[in-house]
Amino acid sequence: MARFKSEISNTKMYPQVARLPEHIEFALNCMVFNLRNTSKAIVCGMGTCNIAGLVVSDYLDAMKSTPLPIAKGVDLPKWVDKDTTVIVVSYSGNTVETLHLYRAAVRSGAQVVCITHGGELEELCVKDDNVMLSIPGGFRSRGALGYMIGYILLVLNNIGLLDSTEEVTEALKSVKAFRDELVSTDDNEAKTIAERIHGKVPSVYSFFNMRSVAYRWKSQFNENSKVLSFHGTMPEFNHNELMGWANDTKIKDHVPIMIFDDNVSSMLKAMAETPIGMIMDRGITVYVYHLKGNNHLEKMLKAIVMGDFVSLYLAHLNGVDPSTDDIKSVQNFPKAESRSAKRK
Repeated sequence: MARFKSEISNTKMYPQVARLPEHIEFALNCMVFNLRNTSKAIVCGMGTCNIAGLVVSDYLDAMKSTPLPIAKGVDLPKWVDKDTTVIVVSYSGNTVETLHLYRAAVRSGAQVVCITHGGELEELCVKDDNVMLSIPGGFRSRGALGYMIGYILLVLNNIGLLDSTEEVTEALKSVKAFRDELVSTDDNEAKTIAERIHGKVPSVYSFFNMRSVAYRWKSQFNENSKVLSFHGTMPEFNHNELMGWANDTKIKDHVPIMIFDDNVSSMLKAMAETPIGMIMDRGITVYVYHLKGNNHLEKMLKAIVMGDFVSLYLAHLNGVDPSTDDIKSVQNFPKAESRSAKRK
C-alpha cells in the first residue's frame, strides 16, 4: 500500500479500511477443513457482518448462478436444513441477534461455520465442534469487512457453491491500484465528496444490484463520521422517495449521493437519470459518483474503498475520531441485552 500522509492517515481507522483488499486476500488464502458440500448457504449477521454477506450476495447475483440469502434478525428461514451451510458472522462474538441465529442453526442440523474474533460465539463454536474462522484482534467491526468478505467467499468455495476464487483475486489487483492512486494525494475525489456533503444529511442511492455499497456508505457515515445518513436503491427510488425530494420544503439540509454504473441497461439508466434531473431542477445538489471497473465485483469493491475514505475525510471535517464508538445515551444497552441472551 502506498505511503500516505494527510489529515486522515494518522487515525486508527485509516489502516483498517485502507487495507480492505489485503484483508480479503488474506482470508481467501486461508485453509479450511471438515466442510462438506451443501446445495444451499445463508449468512447471518448484523451491521458490518450483514454488509459483508450482502457484498458477496450482490456479487453472486450479478456474476454467478448461486444465490446467497442473508438472515438479519433472530429467525432463520424455514428452509434451512441439513443440506444448508449457515455462515454466522460476528466480530465481537457477542452480538445478541447473531447468537440467537447460531443456536437456531445448530438446532436445525445445518452445517455451521463461525466467522469471529472471539466472545461467546467462539466459545459456542468450539464447544459444539463447528468450523471457526478467526478474524485478528485490534479492529472495529467495520474495519474488518475485508476479512468477513474473504472468509465468506472461502467457505462458499469449499462447499461447492463457488467454482473458483480467481475472479476475486484478479479484481483485488485493480482495487489495490485504485486505492493507491486515491491516497497518493490529498486532492482526490473522496475529499471532494466529503466537502460537498459536510454539514448536510447524506442519502446514498445505488442500483439494486449494488445495494450493499449504498448500505456500506451509509453505515460508514453513521459510525466513522458520526452523522445521520440514509440509503436506498434505484429504481425503487422513483416509486416513493422521489416524491419527498421533489416536494418536501425541508430538504435543504439533505444531499443525495447517486452511486451510478454507466454500464447498466439503457432502461435502468433512464430510470436513474430522469429523477436526478428532476431533483437538480429544484436546485438540490446531487453528487453522482460514477463507478469504475472491469466487472461487477471490481466496481463494488472500489466503490466501498471510496466510501470508506469519504467517511474519514468527513469525520475530519466534523472534528470527530472515526475509530470511537461513543453512544453515551445508551451505553448500558448492549450489556443488558447480552445478560438477557445468556439466560435463555
